[in-house]
Amino acid sequence: MKLKGFWRQNSTFVVLMVLLILLIPLGWITMGQKPFVRTVLSGLTLGALYLMVAAGLTLIFGLMDVLNFAHGAMFMIGAYAGWQFYTNPTFLFGLAPLVFALMTGLAATPLLRPLVIGWPVPEEWQRRLRTFLILLAIAVGVIGVLGLDLRDLAKTAMVSTMVAANPLAEATPQEPLARFWLRPTLLLIAGLLMALAQARPGDQTQIVHRAEQRRGWIALLALLALTVAAVLVREPAAIVVLKMNANWRFALALLVGMLIGGGIGAVMETSLVRPLYVRPFYLVIATSGLAFVLKEVVQFLWDPLPYQMERPPLFAQPGKADSILDWFSAQTTTVDILGVTFPSYRLFIIVLGIVMLLGLLGLMRYTRLGMIIRAGVQDREMVEALGINVRRVFTLVFAMGVGLAALGGIGAAPFIPVEPVMGDRFLMQGFITVVLGGMGSVSGAAVGALLLGLARAFGDYLALKFQLTPAISEASTVIIMAIVLLVRPSGLFGKKE
Repeated sequence: MKLKGFWRQNSTFVVLMVLLILLIPLGWITMGQKPFVRTVLSGLTLGALYLMVAAGLTLIFGLMDVLNFAHGAMFMIGAYAGWQFYTNPTFLFGLAPLVFALMTGLAATPLLRPLVIGWPVPEEWQRRLRTFLILLAIAVGVIGVLGLDLRDLAKTAMVSTMVAANPLAEATPQEPLARFWLRPTLLLIAGLLMALAQARPGDQTQIVHRAEQRRGWIALLALLALTVAAVLVREPAAIVVLKMNANWRFALALLVGMLIGGGIGAVMETSLVRPLYVRPFYLVIATSGLAFVLKEVVQFLWDPLPYQMERPPLFAQPGKADSILDWFSAQTTTVDILGVTFPSYRLFIIVLGIVMLLGLLGLMRYTRLGMIIRAGVQDREMVEALGINVRRVFTLVFAMGVGLAALGGIGAAPFIPVEPVMGDRFLMQGFITVVLGGMGSVSGAAVGALLLGLARAFGDYLALKFQLTPAISEASTVIIMAIVLLVRPSGLFGKKE
């Protein structure tokens, strides 16, 4: 009975491992050692890239049933944000005070609610008042950024990339403080107007929670302090970042790209996705439109040109290390693996994918948040009855999913060109990975990414060897998905509903 239960739960994994054990010696013999090892390593690199996109989609699409067609754009945004921070962070430090000021105003929502719910606003005018406040907030925000040359700030990274001699010498001067201080002030007012709209004046059916008000005060004061600090250290902070060790700057770029992606994801969920949960078709249109808008914004700021992000010194020293252990001291661009010269940064991509997978598995299986997420997906009403704010949890899940995509984007930036279409190349592969592995299964997404990456790598090898059209290798991923879904319609590790 125990053996039967084990087989029922792990049959897919066992079959895959047996097939892998049989295929490794077959490929080694038929292809030869070096072509086989090189192809496998290339497949692992592609699989890690697919996993970086699919990890976030597993949370958003697999658990929340949200078709986020802007997920590829988030991969792109993470790449641009990390590239900008690593190359010249002037643009990000110049924009940070405005973002923090807007967030400060929005944080006042729970503090304004007890003040405005008693306003004598007729019910038929409440929605009109909220619409008016939001439109007024948008107008004030536009005035706040009017005249700020965002393109000049964004082009600092482009200029640094194109200048060969000491491109990181200094940060570009920012707008003088005497003129700049008015901008965050106006953005703060815009945020307060949005907070007032979210507080729903005149709606006496709302419940005021003291704990929520305490958290509101803490968030408001913390964000206000961040806004003031960001205004004062715009130029000094950029210079400090430019002068720090490039390896540490790259590590910070990974964190910054992920945080920016997570912040955009939180805004997306609360403003765009949440009202459309019950209208999935509208949600597809809205996220597709957002992806188009983000792509156009990127092209406006950085031009539709491909940029190559410089690799950090950890992976840029000339030469080849004889082994992975030797690489830790030599830090060369390439390393010898079973007789194959392989770029060391590709190994970093593989390691980054593994770390992302382990972190996500640990979060979902061994933390209280993971338990709440899984329970909220299964029975939202029961979880809310226990006093847990499921809406806030779903916002966090969405932000995490987008943040993982952004982290994948900056991780891939030194390997693939940073350009507006980079996310489109991985979005469909990410969806295929999630469906192939099974909806909502993190381990399934990892196995699916591995299969797709290896299939694409071996497809490229066969297409090159037999002089076939490249479309054959591109179609290999779709063919594998079709075969798996014919055998297991719920995916490799999906559960039948």
